[in-house]
Amino acid sequence: MVKFDDDRLQVLPFVGYKRNRKGGQRWFHLYDKERISHTDELFWMGINQNWNYMCADCHTTDFKKNFSIAENKFHSSWTESRVSCESCHGPASGHMQWAEKKDLSVLMKGFGISLAAKPVNWQLDAAKQTLMPQQVMTNDTLIETCARCHARATRFTDEYDHGNSFLQSHIPATADPVNYHVDGQIKEEDYEYASFLQSKMHTAGVTCINCHEPHSMKIKATGNALCTSCHQPAKYDGPQHSFHKPTSTGNQCVTCHMPITTYMVVDNRLDHSIRIPRPDHSLTMGTPNACNKCHTDKPVKWVADSFVKWYGNKLPKEKTYAELLYAVSKYIKESEPSLYDLLQNKSNPAIIRATAMGNYGYYTTSRVNEILLNELKSTAPNIRLNALKALRNYPAENLLGHVEALLYDKVAAVRMEAMNMLAPLSAKLSEKDMEQFRKVMSEYMIVQEEMSHRPEGYFNRAILFSATGGNEVAENLYKDCIRRFPDFVPAYSNLADLYRQQGREDEIKRLIDMGLRRQPQSAYLHYSSGLWYIRQKENSKGMAELKLAAQYAPADAQMQYGYAIGLFSGGEQVKALQLLEDFAAKYGNQPLILDGIISMSQDMKQTEKSTQYAAIRKGVFGY
Repeated sequence: MVKFDDDRLQVLPFVGYKRNRKGGQRWFHLYDKERISHTDELFWMGINQNWNYMCADCHTTDFKKNFSIAENKFHSSWTESRVSCESCHGPASGHMQWAEKKDLSVLMKGFGISLAAKPVNWQLDAAKQTLMPQQVMTNDTLIETCARCHARATRFTDEYDHGNSFLQSHIPATADPVNYHVDGQIKEEDYEYASFLQSKMHTAGVTCINCHEPHSMKIKATGNALCTSCHQPAKYDGPQHSFHKPTSTGNQCVTCHMPITTYMVVDNRLDHSIRIPRPDHSLTMGTPNACNKCHTDKPVKWVADSFVKWYGNKLPKEKTYAELLYAVSKYIKESEPSLYDLLQNKSNPAIIRATAMGNYGYYTTSRVNEILLNELKSTAPNIRLNALKALRNYPAENLLGHVEALLYDKVAAVRMEAMNMLAPLSAKLSEKDMEQFRKVMSEYMIVQEEMSHRPEGYFNRAILFSATGGNEVAENLYKDCIRRFPDFVPAYSNLADLYRQQGREDEIKRLIDMGLRRQPQSAYLHYSSGLWYIRQKENSKGMAELKLAAQYAPADAQMQYGYAIGLFSGGEQVKALQLLEDFAAKYGNQPLILDGIISMSQDMKQTEKSTQYAAIRKGVFGY
């Protein structure tokens, strides 16, 4: 690492690999043969390679980022340069006092929290030949303690009290379709938390320390012995289950149920969703499968045919959550019913229901709305948080009377999300709720100021001030964001929108041009530039910019729609309509695109096509 004058530590991309594995001790580049230039967000001097924020919390004990916005400097502190006892158990001063006397009347041996699970009696299920708990007893305290470092998450405050909800200090990612495959398998640099919460093990009350020794970091048994401590070997360990030779890799439980994905060249991670491999899903959904990770020389159909032959009669008769998520993602007639089935069935993992809420909220039917409103009262904070995110797709006025109660939520991430949602409606809040709104807004502002070593710290505050009428403050925050982080495109776009609302057209042009000098391939900046030219009646220049926006973001509905509208207005009606139809065929029936096709075909007197796409829209979205 390299230390800079502002006390930030930046991580160099060169790694000394010392583990005694294949390849031996060697040096390598973290991104292998990928070229990371100084303009790339992963360049070693950039914000995403900053140790103080991206690394330190999980590799030290009692880490405090301590960023000073006034000084634009870190004053980071930590008590130990390793993961120590206090990382998980909390302050140990009371434990040290207990250790001197070993007073049995002192609760939890002097620690502030207990990570021990309540006693559970596990009994053999004769049919499943698996040990099952007499009563499911989850230990969220333990799992969320591990999740601090074993989850893909954003830590938003230095304050952390051991034993509290994970969402008091972190916003965990769901199994979203950007970082995970559509069925929930790991894809990008994902960790164990969102995967394990999908597993049947978690549903049964299994926790991290049922398999892992927490102090030595070793698993409690090697090979299949770990799994057969619960799953009886006579049924599960051998060709009678795996259809592979006993000594083969294919007979290892983890090979099939926890396939490896390699990150950072040498870091092999097991998928902790511990799922049934489904090569048949690979055929229909395009998802990866464990079988083809070994049988790389075989086509997916060959693997799927063998799998169905061996296990077809044992597969679930009802649709799995993976199949439902896939249908939801496709913008088809089955999407909304699949979303409804996924959300209303509480036997689906909470992390999957949260994923569906947070990422597929554009299906805004009354029955989905009813579920979301009910989930605002869920006992699971991640469900409440993502129900709020889904409700952002409904008219803001519909939120009043439902969201205010979450301003008082005991979990910080939830109440701050509720506050942001209510910001445009804050003038309509009751006096009591308005007082609480201001308290949460103040809390949120402190959090964002502490995050101002990144552009989001300025950007998020600017959005909130703009929503509550503080346009002058918002403008200055956007400017500060651009000055400190000149490659952060959203700040240019939002400030341009603010200027447009105020009629400051000349300033928009200077702003967009400045952004394009930094990010010449930004679709959003070209789009803003195109709209500016069109407002100035310079249509040819505007269309050139909108065309570039569409080229740089071929999968973005807004960019394609804007370009198509420009073409249509300029007399190229057939080309415009074809553009939107091609987009729908490739990327699905997104509502904005369907609206464009319906409107254009009506204007072109193509009644049959207009009726056809109106029926598709109603079939997919319910209206």
